[in-house]
Amino acid sequence: MSKPRRIQAPYISEEEVKKVVAHVARQAEGQIANEIDFSEKGQAGGPDAIFASMAGADEGDDDELYPEAKKTVVEAGKASTSYLQRKLGVGYARAARLMDILEERGVIGPADGAKPREVIGAGNADELVKEAEALEGEGDRI
Repeated sequence: MSKPRRIQAPYISEEEVKKVVAHVARQAEGQIANEIDFSEKGQAGGPDAIFASMAGADEGDDDELYPEAKKTVVEAGKASTSYLQRKLGVGYARAARLMDILEERGVIGPADGAKPREVIGAGNADELVKEAEALEGEGDRI
């Protein structure tokens, strides 16, 4: 900028930043790698995985909202991150993770620009068998 701009924020000196970083490093000793490992074997337990697990963002493939997300997109016949956000009341990161899981399991197709993804199947054949058995059991009671 040609002209300085006044902003209001607390001043944090470089010394204070170093003290905070040293404290975090002591608290997480043995959990955070000293170097970034870009090899294939380092990907699973690398710094990104450590930071994700520290933040609680690593929900694994078994997200508790997966069945509801699957049902929602199959019934609607379309899938998008914003649609899941609205219908399930979740944030963008979780909705995007659910979309990734749905794509991995063959429920929805790949992304095509800004268009909603196509529902290509119900995915997970074992789940379909369980659903069919449950429906047959309900039919007997009617």
